[in-house]
Amino acid sequence: MSLRLTLLGTGTPTPSLERGGCSFLVEHNDDLMLFDCGPAAVQRLLARGIALTKISHIFLTHLHYDHCMDYGYLALTRWDQGAGQIPDLKVYGPDGTERMTRLLFSEEGVFQADLAGRTLHPGSHLIYEHRGGKLPRQRPAPEVQEVGPGAEIRGEGWQVHVAAMVHCQPYLKSVAYRFNSQEGSIVVTGDTAPNTQLADLARDANVILHMCHFLNEVETDPRITTSCSGHLDAARTAAAAGVEKLVLIHLTEQIARPGIRERMLAEAAEVFTGTIVLGEDLMEIPLGDIRPEPIL
Repeated sequence: MSLRLTLLGTGTPTPSLERGGCSFLVEHNDDLMLFDCGPAAVQRLLARGIALTKISHIFLTHLHYDHCMDYGYLALTRWDQGAGQIPDLKVYGPDGTERMTRLLFSEEGVFQADLAGRTLHPGSHLIYEHRGGKLPRQRPAPEVQEVGPGAEIRGEGWQVHVAAMVHCQPYLKSVAYRFNSQEGSIVVTGDTAPNTQLADLARDANVILHMCHFLNEVETDPRITTSCSGHLDAARTAAAAGVEKLVLIHLTEQIARPGIRERMLAEAAEVFTGTIVLGEDLMEIPLGDIRPEPIL
């Protein structure tokens, strides 16, 4: 049995070459799961050496584009390269996920011209058959399940629990996920303001991936502090939940500047005494202890 966690994207809606939109890869044996699928998720998977056809599940925390923009790209590429030989993608998300999927892939959807060409044109049939497909070619049909607080999804040796978050209501719903297996537990917050249900969800987890969009006590406007989290918010939640590792993600270009990031980590460490990691794209997060090693 094995469990691996890789940060694919750790950024925000601001375009960046260094940080893609939020996306995180959890590998548990044969199940490869994405938690969020923001811009650059597909490119980061390729850089990580992961074939898109291997992705089995997507869990969306909410439908802001920096968390779901590459969903359509990944689903189409996975379907196209899979040539009818892989199971349909399993997709979980809050209210609106089914509608978004239908508007992408149905006959009235935005990709109808593309899908009509790939399923009906003789040249596309040739390529499909060369990849091992058998006609007639079916359209992509992700299996979508909309989830809310208290939902539980079960897989082979793992479970995912869902809790409601506080972000951009009533305009969109936001949830957090806790992945549990014998090998470890991982919490993905999505975007959220501090709330008690997040600490409950994260109780004694190995890792929490927590939004860190600003410096508390520098940014004090309630329009943002009641819908997003800063570095001390993340540290307080991690401390209250008793997690082992706090990984700060959803980082703006201002907060990740030299000097600022050191201050952020130092101040967070005064609140949370466990391991704190400043997330970077393509960083693999150990599920066990992080111990210093001697210089070789």
